[in-house]
Amino acid sequence: MLSYDELAVGDTFEAGETTLTEDEITSFAGEYDPQPFHLDHEAGEESMFGGLVASGLHTYCTCNRLATEAFFSRVAFMGGRGVDELRWQRPVRPGDTLSAAVEVTEKRVSESNPERGYVNVDVTGMNAEGETVITWTVLGMIRRAE
Repeated sequence: MLSYDELAVGDTFEAGETTLTEDEITSFAGEYDPQPFHLDHEAGEESMFGGLVASGLHTYCTCNRLATEAFFSRVAFMGGRGVDELRWQRPVRPGDTLSAAVEVTEKRVSESNPERGYVNVDVTGMNAEGETVITWTVLGMIRRAE
């Protein structure tokens, strides 16, 4: 586990890949975001998306899992303080392969508890063409070295 003190602004962690299937997209949407363009081809074609697309929440959850594998599970992560600037940049479609990158953008030691540090990390989810599909900033706490 990497401690707060072992991280530097600019450190970047690359995640693996995962491909979203049509069944995964419609199943997630049916359970958590049942909008027609996430559930039905015809409704998707009639929408501004021009076809079936994954829920933005599904895209977030998928890329968050990748970010956790690449970064949050490798550092002494104590929890999040929030998420800022969540943006869906482009739709995700059945068969799209997603990856993620995590970059440390800010850090400071907690004034009230010097055993922890506060970090901001930018998460970027991309498709196989390298196009950004989602971005957000995690405001996190990471344990300092003992």
